[in-house]
Amino acid sequence: MQSYLKILILTGLVGTFPPLFVIAQETATDPFKPFPDQLAPSLFNEVQDRDFRGIIPEEKALYYYVLKHLRETSLKDQKQAAEFNLQQRRAELKTFQEHPELTLPLFRDIFKNSSRYKGRLVMLKGRVRKLMHYPAEKNEYGIQTLYEAWLFTDDSQQNPTVVVCTEVPEALQNGLPAGTDVIDNVTVTGYLFKMYAYNAQDTTRVAPLILARQLEWSPAITDEKGSQAFLQLMAGAFIILIAGVAIVMWKTMQKDKQFKEKRLQANQDQVSFDRLESQSEPSKAESNPESKSDHQS
Repeated sequence: MQSYLKILILTGLVGTFPPLFVIAQETATDPFKPFPDQLAPSLFNEVQDRDFRGIIPEEKALYYYVLKHLRETSLKDQKQAAEFNLQQRRAELKTFQEHPELTLPLFRDIFKNSSRYKGRLVMLKGRVRKLMHYPAEKNEYGIQTLYEAWLFTDDSQQNPTVVVCTEVPEALQNGLPAGTDVIDNVTVTGYLFKMYAYNAQDTTRVAPLILARQLEWSPAITDEKGSQAFLQLMAGAFIILIAGVAIVMWKTMQKDKQFKEKRLQANQDQVSFDRLESQSEPSKAESNPESKSDHQS
């Protein structure tokens, strides 16, 4: 009896191993396993793409939950997950398997294959041409202000990515800097929430909607010392140029003066032809000896 019970127990244990092995295998191949804080894409299954109503009421709970989750997780981890997801995507595409040196045009791939990216972390870099802020709707996470940026990447041409986040650099809290209609070197890391429908001037268009923690902006650094040194160098060169021109003009004037003085001296030393003729012409008496002899006789 005891032997029979042992066989039943062993059989039961062995029967449990295949499901455990399958679970372990699925976990090992899950691209989200190295990033336990990353949200599961399945949470976004009910989000409606290309809905003309924007964020519909049924999506708002998840919308604010994602923003809250992003605020509570490390931006470094988010970037690491986005990079991991990008490498996973490259591994799926034969072109990039054969040519690993090529760059995947991420915006274009998101736009054409949004279902592959929905609910996953991505990282985009580009320029922001539109930035606004507005009060958040009532939510249970204490989110008060939302920032909306329209990001354009190198491969998006004139198609924007709409980014909604809860943090921006201090210089951008009131929008784009005064006198600026675009800022470059902007990085965004966040979840693709949905393909967002918006009204353009000519028709209704669609753009990826990314929910992010913050905008990262690296404005171009102006080398003030270098600029000042350059201005000083240009000023010095200008002064030297003016001095050179003045010296050349002075030398030219001196040469003209010397030439005029020499010519004047030459004119003074020249004998008048009239005077020479008057000095060389003999008197009538000297030139006519016969008349002289006649006079004496």
